[in-house]
Amino acid sequence: MTNQPILAVLEVILAHSAGTCFGVQGAIDIAEDKRKPILGPLVHNPKIVGDLAKQGIPILERYSDLEALQGQGVKEIIITAHGYPKELKQKLLDNNIQFHDATCPVLLKWVYGKIASFEAEGYAIVIVGNPNHAEIIASRTYGTNTHVVYSEEEIDALPDGLEKVVAICQTTITREKFENLVDYMRATKYPHLKAVDTRCKPVKNQQEAVEMLAKWVDAMVIIGGFDSSNTTNLAKLSQKYLPNTTYHIDSAAMLKPEWFNGVHNMGLGAGTSTPKSQIKEVQQRILEIFPGKVMFRQESKDGEILDADFTKEDEI
Repeated sequence: MTNQPILAVLEVILAHSAGTCFGVQGAIDIAEDKRKPILGPLVHNPKIVGDLAKQGIPILERYSDLEALQGQGVKEIIITAHGYPKELKQKLLDNNIQFHDATCPVLLKWVYGKIASFEAEGYAIVIVGNPNHAEIIASRTYGTNTHVVYSEEEIDALPDGLEKVVAICQTTITREKFENLVDYMRATKYPHLKAVDTRCKPVKNQQEAVEMLAKWVDAMVIIGGFDSSNTTNLAKLSQKYLPNTTYHIDSAAMLKPEWFNGVHNMGLGAGTSTPKSQIKEVQQRILEIFPGKVMFRQESKDGEILDADFTKEDEI
């Protein structure tokens, strides 16, 4: 596509669901209100983390040694939106370190609640998710009989003979990944496996929105942190339909003029940890580098493209 001419008009369509969710915004509000050290990146977005650091809010190691914290005189901390292991929360309290819990309410009320209720009913719990992700490291500690899998090989290693088993999932996983691994578990390990999709609603909405757009636009730009699970999964969904013209960026400066060659319709998607201001910065950068007219539009939930035009003379 790099040898094709640049078209005179570019339509840029923002997915109907894009940008920060209520859980991320709630975490930011807590951090800016309490202004205490944060145990790890508050969310997986470098802009948000950088903005907090510029406000003088320290970012500590996520699993900081308690003695080190006490040695630094830390008496209050903030737990990130991804959650924190149950036993480490207790250790904080045992060592007189108060914590302000910015864990996403979907985890606190929905996922942890499901783990507790299913265990009370005698189920062994399999969490389908990345075992190295902060959300999963925390979530698995809220049960006494939890297993984590993210591949068929890890499913093969699960114990045999479990009669009551339920599978839940990381809140940011794709539906396809969850369903494929559930099908494999049923076929190879637990024929009567119960499965509950615990993806959060904003993640579901954004995945559906990106997939809807990627089916018909010429190119997609996905905006958000490279270590953000939900954002990288949006890029993977888009790549199913646009393997060569899906671009994942974490700043507007990454946009390249050649990405617009031969493109008439470009979709924009953004993860739940991507601030609206970052989306606006990308839109403004497109205006600056595209040589023709740019028309911005907004996708509706039912797939209708709404008029929301901006040209080079317009402010965003």
